[in-house]
Amino acid sequence: MLVPVTRYISHEEVAKEVERVVQTLGPEVVRVRFQITYDTAGDPAIYFRVVLQPWAAKWETLGEATSKIRRTVSDELKPFETWGLFPYFRFRSSAEHSPEPEWN
Repeated sequence: MLVPVTRYISHEEVAKEVERVVQTLGPEVVRVRFQITYDTAGDPAIYFRVVLQPWAAKWETLGEATSKIRRTVSDELKPFETWGLFPYFRFRSSAEHSPEPEWN
């Protein structure tokens, strides 16, 4: 059974580490935003909002691009092991218009 780490989580510390990992991602990534909150089960979570280049969001390349990003972020950041946060990912193309400010 996985038990999340229970401790204070510094948003600045997480932001610094996320930025470090984002720098290692490929050209398919336009930007990454995140939010620390709880998932639907009430467990601590980190939600990543990843904006992709339009060419990476095409059907032919989407699966490979998103898998690579999930793997890299999870392996490098280790959100569960480091902060007890379950990682979740949402992807969107930069070609999509988003009225939601959290994506910008």
